[in-house]
Order: sequence, then C-alpha cells, then structure tokens
Amino acid sequence: MGLMRFLVPRRELLAADAVERAYLAGIDEIPWLAHIHWNDDGLVVQRDTNDSGNLYIPCPVEGRGELVLSTASLMERSRPYLLHVELARGTLNRLRNQMSGWDLSGLTVPQNVRQAAHEALTHFGQAVTRQNDPPAAVLASQASLLSSLHAIDLLTAAFAEQVLVARHQQGGKFNTLLGVNLGSWSPSGALATMLPTAFNTAMVPMVWRDIEAHEGKRDWSTSDAQIDWCRAHGFKICAGPLLSIDKWSLPDWMYLWGEEDEDNFRTCVAEHIQEVVSRYRGKVHLWQCAARLNIRNDFGHGEEQRLRLAVLAMECIRRVDPRTPLVISVDQPWAGFMGREEYELSPWHFADALVRAELGLAGIGLEINFGYAQHGSEPRDVLEFGRQLDRFGTLGLPLLVTLSVPSSTDPDPLAGRADRITPFTGSQITPAAQRAWAEQYLPALLARQPVQGIIWNQLLDSQPHTFPHGGLFDAADRPKPLMEFLQSLRKLHFV
Repeated sequence: MGLMRFLVPRRELLAADAVERAYLAGIDEIPWLAHIHWNDDGLVVQRDTNDSGNLYIPCPVEGRGELVLSTASLMERSRPYLLHVELARGTLNRLRNQMSGWDLSGLTVPQNVRQAAHEALTHFGQAVTRQNDPPAAVLASQASLLSSLHAIDLLTAAFAEQVLVARHQQGGKFNTLLGVNLGSWSPSGALATMLPTAFNTAMVPMVWRDIEAHEGKRDWSTSDAQIDWCRAHGFKICAGPLLSIDKWSLPDWMYLWGEEDEDNFRTCVAEHIQEVVSRYRGKVHLWQCAARLNIRNDFGHGEEQRLRLAVLAMECIRRVDPRTPLVISVDQPWAGFMGREEYELSPWHFADALVRAELGLAGIGLEINFGYAQHGSEPRDVLEFGRQLDRFGTLGLPLLVTLSVPSSTDPDPLAGRADRITPFTGSQITPAAQRAWAEQYLPALLARQPVQGIIWNQLLDSQPHTFPHGGLFDAADRPKPLMEFLQSLRKLHFV
C-alpha cells in the first residue's frame, strides 16, 4: 500500500473539511481512490499504488476565500513533507511553466508579472531553507503563495488581453455563442427585452419532466413559446440536454422502470428524444444530447450503461435529424469526486470515449458550477481554470462551456440542490462578487480558441432552479450586476 505523510504545523491554513475534499492524482490528472486522514503529526494519504502524484487540497487564502491548491508531483518517501512548502512549490511551478510556455509562443509577459514571480521565488527559497523551523517555513511559504497568485492574476489578464486583441485584428468580432439557459421561463415583458442586449444564444432545456409529466401526454407549451421567442429575436438555439438522469429532469413515472428493466428505460428514452427532435428539427441550431452522464445518477447506472445511454441519445437524434450539430456535456471536469468514489472513467476519458466512437459529435460541453461544494466544481485560480479548458481542447473538438456562480450564501428555497457554497472570494459573497468573478474568468475563457460557446446555466432566481443564487436576475426579477457586465462583453466582442 502506498503512503504519503505531510506535516501541517498550522491546520487553520487548511479548510475546516479539507481532509474530506482533498485528493491525490497522478500525471494523467486522474484522482486515485485514497484514504486521507489526520494523525498526530499531520496528514496521511493511503492508496493502493505508490506512484508519484500531486495532492490537491482546499485552503483559505488571504483576500481570496478558498482555493484548491496543489503540490508539485511528489514521490513517496519515509520523511514527511511540509505541506505548505509543497503547496507553495506547486503554485510557483504552475506559474513559471505557464510563463515559459506563453513566452515561447510569442506573447509578451509583462514586467509586473516577472517581478511578482521573482518575489514568489525569493520567498520560496526562504521557505525551503527553513524547513527545520516549520513555523518560519510556513510563513515564508504563505508569502510565496500570495506572490504567485498575484502573478497568476496579472499573467492571465495580460494573456487574455493580448489574445483577444490579436483575434479581433485577424477577424473582427467573434461568432462565439454567448447564451443563457432559459429554464422553464417563457420570455416576456421588460426582462425579455434585456436578453438580446447580453446574448446571441439561448439554451432551451426541453426538460422531460415538464414535457411529459404523465406518460403519453406531452405538453409542449413552454418549449414552443421559448423556441418561437428565440426565432423571433434572431437567437441561436441550443436545445437540451435531451437526457439528464436526475429527479429534476426525469418524470416521476420513469422511476417505475428503475435499474431492473433497462430495456424499457432505454425504450422510453429513445421515444422521448425522437419526439422532441421530430417536433423541433430545423428550428434549432445545436442539440445538446445529454448532460452529467459521467456522474452517478439516481438510477445507479454503471459507467458502461451511462456511456450506452449517451450513444443512444446521439443515435436517436441522428435518425430524425442527420444534419444539426450535436454536443454532449460532462460535469465536474476536475473529477475530484474520483478520490472518494470508485470510477473507471474521468470526465475527460468519458468524453474521449464518445469522440473515438465517431458518432458525429460536433463539440464537447463542460459544465462548471463554480463554488458549489457537493455537486459543483471547487474554486480554483484562473490559471488552473484555463488550463483545464486547454486539456479538454486536446480532444480536438469545439467546447461549449456552461457556467454558474452563486451571488449569495442565504437560504434559497427554490434551489433543487441545497449545495453548501464554498467562499470563493475574500469578502462576502454578493451579486457584486459574482460579477467580479466573471470579470476575471470570462475573458480568460473567451481567449481560448477551442471555446466556441459560453452559456450561463441559470437565468432567474425567482423560478425553480438547480443551484442556489446562480441566476442573472434575483428573486424579485431585478438584474444582478453581472448582467451589465455581460452586456458590455457582448458589445465589445460578439457579433
């Protein structure tokens, strides 16, 4: 059995539930199933392999809230590592590697980035040489970490600015999709007049539970109204996900089939998808076949079953509509859940298997619900956020990224998932903090060539939705500050 040990002189520099959320991953970034626990000296990681790996662990960072930080790749050894020195090393290593890569690609690394990186390296040198005095080493490590993260902010902002300027010079404004998920809302009134000022695309979810609440009796009124409104206002239409296996998406009567009757389950799925596609063929620009099938669902389907359902969804669409592009979406792309549950396929490998099946996928969707602890993606710095997009870009297909970020930690009675919200900012989580997140992360996302679509995952907090306070309009249907930023983003960058 593999064993790694870490000294943690100051446990308050880790999140209170850090052990439950930490994981160890190899060079392929697939987390190992591991037992991570405290002992008298610090943190112990036990697993079935003894390969080198990176430890990922959530830490509160001064002025930033919690971030998942990682060590560099560490080998097993009898002597324990000083955890905060290794987290500083890992963060500085990511920064320096990215600086070098962008330098070689012809981008200009500003002097203030180099200065902050030099400060981080100086503090890190002090941390490494003081490990026989753990409190002093931790203090220097924290100084190095803060300087590295400051340099990361400056570097990614400079990268986004330079790339976006170059892309505009080459081809003018972008044809990238910038959209919002309409949920169950039929656009009307003053709120509807604001949407074309911020978006060129709408996601019409086609929720099975809403369409066919009673078996065999379909109500198309909401979907028809949404499609008609989008077409009247010149919106691109992304329809789906046509299949999502959870209690908010499936009609109650589908639970009669459960796990014991997979054939009937698949038959019902196929019939529903073909009915939807037959009705709206020629009216939508993109089908989102399925979402979240890489994650265990309420039926307990295994990974092979979920892959087969993904294939079924694509095949059903193609029988009826052979031309409209298809995407399929994976959830939680960092795969931290694999450190706590047995999985064979990471989100990347799940998507890769479908790409290799050559079923005509036109793109891969990434669902990133940022800052939601149970069913979302843990907070990470903007460099790591962009690097994950680059990783999925190696699949060779365009990316459609769906996002949500909370604007409050207050109770949200209309949220389907009562997820605990992880503090992703150094101050209180507010609508202003939601906008500040978008101002930093969206340009870095838009600057990546594979990203051909950005969809905000929730529109209204006043109607039933999935994640707490993730909408663009609050419970009183007032626009949050993020809407103003999205309007400016569209005006500046999008046709």
